[in-house]
Amino acid sequence: MASNTLMAGVVQFLKDHPPFSQMDGADLEFVARNVEVAYYARGEVLIGPDDGAPGACFIIKQGLVEGLRRRPDRPEADLEPMVQRVPGEMLPISALMAQRPVMSTYRAAGDVFCWLLPKVRFDELLQRSPVFLDFCKRRMASLLDLSHQALQASYAAGTTHWRSIQAPLESLLGRAPVTCEPHESLRAVFERMEGERVGAIIVIQPNGGQGDKVVGIFTRQDVLGRVVLPGRSLDEPVRSVMSAPVVTMDVGDTVGEAMLVMADRTIRHIPVMRNGRLAGVVAERDLFVLQRRSMNQIGDAIGRAASVEDLKLPAADIRHWSRALVAQGVSAAFITRLISRLNDQLTVRLIELEAAAHGVPLDRICWLALGSEGREEQTIASDQDNGLIVADDFAASIDALLVFARAVNQGLDACGYPLCKGGIMAGNPKWCLTLSQWKALFDGWIERGDPQSLLNANIFFDFRPLAGDPSLAQALRDHVAPRAAAVPRFLKQMSDNALRNGPPQSWTAGVFETLFGREAAVVDLKMNGTVPFVDAARLLSLAHNVRATGTVQRFEALAEAGVAVPREVHNWIDSFQFLQSLRLRAQHMGEPTPEGNPNVLDTRTLSALDRRILKEAFREARLLQQRLAMDYPG
Repeated sequence: MASNTLMAGVVQFLKDHPPFSQMDGADLEFVARNVEVAYYARGEVLIGPDDGAPGACFIIKQGLVEGLRRRPDRPEADLEPMVQRVPGEMLPISALMAQRPVMSTYRAAGDVFCWLLPKVRFDELLQRSPVFLDFCKRRMASLLDLSHQALQASYAAGTTHWRSIQAPLESLLGRAPVTCEPHESLRAVFERMEGERVGAIIVIQPNGGQGDKVVGIFTRQDVLGRVVLPGRSLDEPVRSVMSAPVVTMDVGDTVGEAMLVMADRTIRHIPVMRNGRLAGVVAERDLFVLQRRSMNQIGDAIGRAASVEDLKLPAADIRHWSRALVAQGVSAAFITRLISRLNDQLTVRLIELEAAAHGVPLDRICWLALGSEGREEQTIASDQDNGLIVADDFAASIDALLVFARAVNQGLDACGYPLCKGGIMAGNPKWCLTLSQWKALFDGWIERGDPQSLLNANIFFDFRPLAGDPSLAQALRDHVAPRAAAVPRFLKQMSDNALRNGPPQSWTAGVFETLFGREAAVVDLKMNGTVPFVDAARLLSLAHNVRATGTVQRFEALAEAGVAVPREVHNWIDSFQFLQSLRLRAQHMGEPTPEGNPNVLDTRTLSALDRRILKEAFREARLLQQRLAMDYPG
């Protein structure tokens, strides 16, 4: 039993570190009453795999603890540092929760003082503190929640207009929706819209006690094009001009999800349902009060564009939008999807313009998005990666198609999407090929597995149809996927290649906390951060014939197929998304680095919480790479 003085010191210490900083005072006192102090000298092992299930939770008070593990592909080598635990952190949470031995050897990197909370009291704390239980069950996700809250609070401090992207649509609902029935005249509908001062009216079909069925929507934007210009009589029923079918959402769906739906469908109003009944309507203005131009204004500008010059302004607005959302602490998953979808719209419009100018029939070709664009993971600083599939019976037109493709590449460059330095663009004869040629090319990469083939595989296996005939891309996917899965040597070579990039040694070998200089603090968040997850997801998807192209979607599909444990997958996804968010923040700051690399970040600019999460993310990357080494041994 701790003394009152010791208890007070423990409580004061815990208040500065999550999850304890979010826990009730009574629960902190419970911890303080039941801990014992333990000392470990440099090199002394706190707990290892041979010690059986842990008997206590270690809360580090002072010093550094290294987590070391033997690499499956090098069992004869020394233990390899995987992670550091610093004051305020706990170990080994996963082993305690699962009642199993630890998988790493935890060793004191110097003089270490810990508070030990016995396993029985640890279990009791799980029961009494929902905050502690949530943290232990989803440690990475809980830390990310705290990080997002801090970012959003910082933004909210500077404006009173912030609306969380994660807020449910129900939070936006105000007045009751204005409705009409399909048979009502346009005159009656216009009078009701004017009297109620609304921009949209929902057309419903009464359905007795089952609730009214939403069958259409009519908006002020429809009046000119659907009523005035065609010269329709105001006595006609509204069903003759309404938009149908209608995209609806649920009150529990988020603001961010509604933003993406509006971007995808180019719509400005969404009826919101509660238990199958109309609860209200959200309008574009409800979602985008902070932006100088809304997403649909950008989409409209793209749709009206008649030249490359017309596309330059919406392209700049896309980047403006993205930077604004980064500043607001919006999740990386949402921002990268938003960037990719708006970029898709702009690219498709440019392709349409150039196809018309060059007489290119889009039903004979398929424009491919590759790399990060193919994965829908574009960041603010992404360049273009693309290719062109030509129908086999249209091969004679390839020379003309190259002229068309180069015009598209140059147009994208003019809009702020730089030409690929490696020449991976549809205007390059190497990447403007017939379907048969593409199949043969992929077959060669799979068969050879040389460094250049593996480099190409990392880019081209992430292809996604963007414009033209999508069946050409599907035919290529159907050809490639089973072949890649059937060649173990190719998968082994892909694994070896995926292991070349990993977290910086300074963050896993004990240097970071003791030498907090520039060499240890500066990291490449792409090559050392996101790339290990992207490469692993691609490899595992190829091995198990998963057809998804996005990194998160690939991980989720692997979990559904039973290839990976859901908890592991959640940690991979959380880590990947956090690293993506840091990349976006680095690009948002827009400060040139000596390396000229937009993905380089000096981590001394991060909060202590974000540095802690970064270490956890690097640890997950190491664990994932260890899995690859085990699954594809030499």
